[in-house]
Amino acid sequence: MDSVSDDDLRWLLALLEEENLAEIEVHEEGFEVVVRATEVAELSCQPTDGQAASSPLLPDHIPVLSPVAGMFYRASSLEAEPFVAVGDHVEHGDTVGLVEAMKLFNEVPSPVRGVVVRILVDNEQAVQEDQTLMIIAKRAEGEA
Repeated sequence: MDSVSDDDLRWLLALLEEENLAEIEVHEEGFEVVVRATEVAELSCQPTDGQAASSPLLPDHIPVLSPVAGMFYRASSLEAEPFVAVGDHVEHGDTVGLVEAMKLFNEVPSPVRGVVVRILVDNEQAVQEDQTLMIIAKRAEGEA
């Protein structure tokens, strides 16, 4: 391999995503390629053993945690629009998702008033209790 083509890079990016890897390194004579996932910092803030983990989040970024282990849903049904999308404004207590556990649907409320800045979990993805589902940038009363 003398160089890295666009197709090679696309393949590496697809592999990174498909295998849910944080990083891929390729070392060949004369060159080196390192591909890193952009969500690594957010993934590292997920709590373990039910404890709040130290997070690299900005001070006004508040994690939305799963209330229970189960299946995360972004909408109330297949036909419905998602509860929230990145950029949406939410109020404290607004439902931002659902987690199904043992055939019971648990609402996931927004812990603060703010703007959704990241959604870290895909629709119909299995989640753990206290796993970070999304990040909301907190806004004070009176802020737009």
